[in-house]
Amino acid sequence: MNKKLSGFTLLAFTWLSTLSVTPAVAQDKAAGAPPAERPRVYALVSAVGDQFTYLRQKQQVGSNLEPYVRRTFKVPQLDLDAAILRGLDRVIAEREPDSKREFLRLNPLEMEKVLPQRREEIAIGKLVTALEKFPQRAEWDQIIVVTPSYQFSAHSGMGSKLQGIGLYVQPLYAGKLPSDEGLGADFETVGGEETVAPEDRKKKTMSKRYVAPYSYTQLWVLDAKTLQVVRQETRRNPITLFEPDSTAIDV
Repeated sequence: MNKKLSGFTLLAFTWLSTLSVTPAVAQDKAAGAPPAERPRVYALVSAVGDQFTYLRQKQQVGSNLEPYVRRTFKVPQLDLDAAILRGLDRVIAEREPDSKREFLRLNPLEMEKVLPQRREEIAIGKLVTALEKFPQRAEWDQIIVVTPSYQFSAHSGMGSKLQGIGLYVQPLYAGKLPSDEGLGADFETVGGEETVAPEDRKKKTMSKRYVAPYSYTQLWVLDAKTLQVVRQETRRNPITLFEPDSTAIDV
């Protein structure tokens, strides 16, 4: 997998590491039942696709237009789906090392020209339709699917209309109050977001300027036999990065 996306693999793993034990497993443990005779089999499916969103804040000057530069890029070689599947695989492997995992993805061409706000709905619909024809389902215990999730409004220091995998850049610098105000407050930190240094996640600070790789996704857990939804979870996972010691003009 492309090394340039290793950060997004980590982001996916951080997101997925909170995946709770499935109800069926929890019941077995609570009842003190003996372990299953065969390893559990999971089908791990990514429908994140090949769209990467780049959003950069810009100065607003009273216009009704949104204060962002927005770009959508296509990522080649299935790297985004690979990052999601790698994260899923690591989580399941750590919790159930004897389990077996099979990997699938939705062809990105199936999502061509689908509006961002409909990608989650369309993706899960197409996957369920395709999985109905899979005879291999008879050997699976659960299907875990990750689809893009859409956030219309700005939230938690992030821009608006974000979905799937992407990068948000908030570069505007507020500066300081004039000295004759007698306050000298630094507006770089007041009202900012908690950020971490790119090379040291323990180095935290507050800042209004940062770069934030993000994962806005929906996780679906399906019963493999019936394709009924057992559970679904929406996650908004940005990592806000800022290096306070950097001398760069542009964050």
